[in-house]
Formats: sequence, C-alpha cells, structure tokens
Amino acid sequence: MSGTRRFDHGRRQISIAAWLVLAALVASGPGVRSLYAQDADPLRQAMEDAIAGRPVGGGAPGVPPAPPEGAWGEVINATDRWLVLQNHAGQQFPIAIDDIQEFLIRWPSRADLISPEALVEAIGFSPGSNVIRTNHVDYFEGADRNLVAPTYAEVLPNNMAVTTIDPGFNRFMNAWDYGGQNLLYGWAYPIPPGITGNPARLHVVGSLMLPQPMRLLIPGNNVATVLPEDASGLTVTQITRGESRYVRKGDYAFLMPIEARLRGLRVAQLVVYKSIPLRQFNPDAK
Repeated sequence: MSGTRRFDHGRRQISIAAWLVLAALVASGPGVRSLYAQDADPLRQAMEDAIAGRPVGGGAPGVPPAPPEGAWGEVINATDRWLVLQNHAGQQFPIAIDDIQEFLIRWPSRADLISPEALVEAIGFSPGSNVIRTNHVDYFEGADRNLVAPTYAEVLPNNMAVTTIDPGFNRFMNAWDYGGQNLLYGWAYPIPPGITGNPARLHVVGSLMLPQPMRLLIPGNNVATVLPEDASGLTVTQITRGESRYVRKGDYAFLMPIEARLRGLRVAQLVVYKSIPLRQFNPDAK
C-alpha cells in the first residue's frame, strides 16, 4: 500500500478547527447557513486561520490548529449510496459513496486468526537482524491482498524512504565527522527538526510463517521477526475494502476531506473502524 501507515494517523484527536474549515467551505454555497456564524467574513477568517495553523477566532485559547491529514466522525446514518457523519460539535456531513476515493474498513483481530495466505504489514524500530519492534500490525486476506505488495524497505524516522547516500554507512566511515553530523539532519537528509538518530526503521510486508513470535516471509527469501515494543503486546487489525453494507450507525470513521459541496463532502480517504472481527459480522443484520 506504500503508505499503509496512512492508517496510523487515524488515531489523532478531532480538531475543532478542521470542522470549522468544513463549515466555512459548506457555508460558501448559496442558501447554506453556517452553524457557527451568519457573517461570511468571520467564516473566511476562521478558515484562513485554520489553514495557517493559527488559533481560530483571533487567538481564542484552547482551540488547536487544524490537523494536516484529516479528522474523526461518528456514523449516524448509512444507506447503500450515502453515509452521514457527525463530529463532536454535532455538525453532520453527508458523504456519497461515489465521492469516496479510497474506502477502507479496519476490523479488530488476533495474530492466531491470520491465515497463511494473508499478507501482513508492519513498520517500526529495528535493532538489526530484520527485527521490528512495534505495537501494531495490519493484515490483508483474499482479494484485499492487492492493497499491498511484498515489501522490505528501510525508512527514515519520518517514514520517508532512505536517501541515496546511506546515513548508516556514512557514519560508519566517518565516525567522528562532527561537521557532517551537524549538517546531517538539517541539510543532507530530509528529516524534520527535533528528530535525531540514524534511520533504524523497517517497513515490511510478507506472509505469516509463525504467529508467536510473529515471523514474516519477506522479499529475498528472508524472514522478519516482529516483536512488541513493550509489555502491552501487539494489536492486530484486518484491513478490507469498504462496502456500505458493512457500515453501521455508531461506527467511528477517520476521513480526509478534499472538497465540501452542496451535496456533501468529497473525501480522499475514509477509514471505518469496527468493534468486532469480520468473521463475527453479519452484513445482512440491521
């Protein structure tokens, strides 16, 4: 999925400013009344503040900046063609199924339920020898396997691909290169300020060889061992393509809006979070 970690951002808190942006966009259409204000100027200013990361409302305390990658909502209605999501402030946003570019569902599961034919994805800190320390893995069964591909890749701390000049080799050959070390993370390699340390993260996708400890068969006929970061252990979710018949009132969803129109939101990605495993779910029950 090259970017399957895109699911990780779904755990962020709802931002009031993000929904203010949506409210402002919707209010720009004729005949639509904002839930926050009737005057267009405050709405426009709120939207500009949120996009710029400034506190909304001229510095109102306690209002966080807009999240860069989306926001949360709760499903309050679901039909074959439409979903309606409500945010924490009570605003409701209709979304046509046809207006969702990528529709996915995450089902809670366990490592012992993963079949040998599944593809498992993990990303996390690596102490070496193809060992990954992480607290979460995703897996893909059946036709959903083509959402990912067998992968073995080193990534930088910000999940970007390792650059052409390998920092690990550079540090090995120039262990006391103080000048290079000072420039390493601010110039030569695209790592945000404040993130230190050489890249030591692995992103792997492979078939399950052993559930405990979890071992994955990865490209190159190699094996990656996935271990938990701490005593809390590993959480596991099954990822499937989204279908409206799988969505129920009360489900939580993470969405990345592209555009707010009179007929509803158009979103780049919608991820619905279920509370029971897929094998326990009856799509025909209402």
